[in-house]
Amino acid sequence: MMKYRDTLLFQVHKQFEAWLAQEGPVSHEELYRFVHSLRGTAGTIGLADLSELAQTLLEQLDQQDAKPWPTHEWRDFLQELIALCYEHRPEQEILLEDPTLPQESTYDNQPLLLILDDDVTLLMYLKEYLEKQNWSVIATVYPHKALDYFHDLNPDCLILDLNIPETGGFQVMQTLSEKIKKQYVPTTIISIDCDRETRLRAYRLGADDVMCKPLDLEELTVRLERQLRRKRWMDKILFLDELTGVYNRNCLADTYQKLLADSMRSHAPFSLAFLDIDHFKKVNDTYGHLVGDVVLSRFAAFIRGSAEKQDVFFRYGGEEFILLMPRTSVQEAQLRLERMLRDFRDLSFEASEGTFSLSFSAGVVQIEDAQKPLAYWIDAADTALYSAKNAGRCRIEAAVRSADPDTRTVKLKVAIIDDDPLICAVLADSARASLDGWIHSDIRTYHEGAAFFASSWHQGPEAYLIILDGIMPQMDGLDVLRRIRNLPNSKQYTVLMLTGRSGEQDIAQALQLGADDYMTKPFSTKELEARIKRLVKRMM
Repeated sequence: MMKYRDTLLFQVHKQFEAWLAQEGPVSHEELYRFVHSLRGTAGTIGLADLSELAQTLLEQLDQQDAKPWPTHEWRDFLQELIALCYEHRPEQEILLEDPTLPQESTYDNQPLLLILDDDVTLLMYLKEYLEKQNWSVIATVYPHKALDYFHDLNPDCLILDLNIPETGGFQVMQTLSEKIKKQYVPTTIISIDCDRETRLRAYRLGADDVMCKPLDLEELTVRLERQLRRKRWMDKILFLDELTGVYNRNCLADTYQKLLADSMRSHAPFSLAFLDIDHFKKVNDTYGHLVGDVVLSRFAAFIRGSAEKQDVFFRYGGEEFILLMPRTSVQEAQLRLERMLRDFRDLSFEASEGTFSLSFSAGVVQIEDAQKPLAYWIDAADTALYSAKNAGRCRIEAAVRSADPDTRTVKLKVAIIDDDPLICAVLADSARASLDGWIHSDIRTYHEGAAFFASSWHQGPEAYLIILDGIMPQMDGLDVLRRIRNLPNSKQYTVLMLTGRSGEQDIAQALQLGADDYMTKPFSTKELEARIKRLVKRMM
């Protein structure tokens, strides 16, 4: 039976490829005939879920008038069918749902583990093993990337080897020790050297656990589970951001609902502001993360001290903050924030390189419809914030809601580089699903690396997410990655590599060339979407 299933799925793949390649639309009759045939064949050979979905699509087609189907319309109509076909494809193909992988509903809530180890083979093995425990893992061989990931991604757990060339594990821990203690990030040391003095030094620097190599992975999992349980419990009971002392986003939704209810009862205006410190990444790059932490703390203290008594201030993530402003119209909110901005620019910050000053930008929106969710208003304020930054920063912009989503400014460019046109289409759908309603993005597909570099599209000022297949004819994924990292604006690029389980050498090279993450085939679309969200949060 498996032979017939594989044959059917191969034929479906070829049909999609043919439709993508043709210039004109697909006729209604051709689309109907394809879905009708798939329903009968899939049911006969045991693909019941595919047959049932095809039946649903047929019923929808029966209710529509015959019409030509342009590419974007038939792709949207068959999107669920395309994803399901790929989940049934053989294991060597991309996007198959591996039964050992976590269920779809768990991806968005996976704990994030950060691993630093110069042994690439062990790194890959640990990543694959721990991701099967329903955890998301970012792995790197470079201490400087581990430090950046730690500050940008806020991992739930840190695992690091002590014996790393150039910058040892102790030096990394020394750099992170204060932040580890303040924000409670459980830290596990893995090392060949486990003598008493080494263990004591690790514990003094803030390590929660020390494990000796070779590792017992089952024991490592149990120890990590215990630490993550404690981390979840502390996050749940603590509503204050440890670094800045203001509220964290854990209580944002509840506080918003209470203030919204008060606004509705009293018919008073209610505004929300999204604030972002200008050029904060440059502060970290120039003066170091410790100075960056001081900037965050002082900024939070300044805004909290300048805000009205009824205002509530939250750290949303990184250098982003949200200020809820009850009994305040959008015009009043804008004027108040502009006064805060003028005063904040007068502050001086100290660093070993000298003093410096900063500014911030903000977008503000007035809550006018209680039926719309909090995410809608955050997106409105965030869009206004991006307009402020695009206009030169150091300014406050009021949100202008438009019925046309295409009038929004593109904040992120996503390039999918894969020589299989249908896989490009599926990956593009996953990227849209990840970013829809959150970040206005420009998503493009390229069937080879040369076409990507030949386009001027990748030379803009925006942030870029590159989803890159490891094996392609002519210029393969590693060649593309190597060339990206040699670009003068390479820091604008975040690269997610796709590779087969057997390509250990490719994974090792990808990590050494600076890939920000990789995913091994097979994987599901939901896993990919969760990974894209995680990477983009770090970028933005």
